[in-house]
Amino acid sequence: MAKRRALGIDVSFWQGNVDFKKARRAGAAFAVIKASQNVWYDKKFEQNWANARDAKILRGAYHFFDMRDGSKSPKEQARYFASLLKNDMGELRPVMDFESPGVNGYPPLPDHETSVRHVVDFLNAFYKETNIYPMVYTNLAGITRLSPLSRFLSAKELWIAWYYTKSRTPKIGTWPRWRMWQYKVTGNGLAFGAESKGLDINAFNGTEENLYTYANALGISKTRLTMPKSANDFLPDILRGDLAEELNDPQLLIE
Repeated sequence: MAKRRALGIDVSFWQGNVDFKKARRAGAAFAVIKASQNVWYDKKFEQNWANARDAKILRGAYHFFDMRDGSKSPKEQARYFASLLKNDMGELRPVMDFESPGVNGYPPLPDHETSVRHVVDFLNAFYKETNIYPMVYTNLAGITRLSPLSRFLSAKELWIAWYYTKSRTPKIGTWPRWRMWQYKVTGNGLAFGAESKGLDINAFNGTEENLYTYANALGISKTRLTMPKSANDFLPDILRGDLAEELNDPQLLIE
């Protein structure tokens, strides 16, 4: 039987109220939750953060790096993001979301030199506050802007957004490896407990067991993490239901 990569979701206030226990039953082993943008927090963050913990879903927080006119500097945004996590960092590496969403009011990605300065300043400022370097979330356009990658950036973990394949490996440009893959933005939100019909779906680069080994090695959690009953134990039931399409995605298959 083919092994499956650990499945995860990412959420913000756009998903409304999320039933994370339902998400866990649906197979989600981890969730990346929006904490902040510029220097304001996502209004669902505290609720999502607590509920995901209670559902025994591994949590990572992300900050949408805002480049609009009037936004604070990368260092100020990083310090604000760190302040929201000072009492509970979660279990997975925090994330800097570096992208141009392509909607009105948001600028395109800046030139190479500016892009690199933004990301490096943010990562270093967050590290100074927490002793942890964030993961970088971006797409191929972002990687192109940051390339050629410095040794510093090449060593950082990547969460890649790439939706144009049915293969089992995402394109990551010049980045040497990937940690997480956002492979779908049209997941079945209702089946995963969200109020929104659509939901971002992600794969971890490894099995659920690998995910827990990784999280424990990070040491971000205050306690050692023990993998709960895996969704794989009841996959036959899930695969007959509404989630069959989600859990049969080639992107989740390792071999």
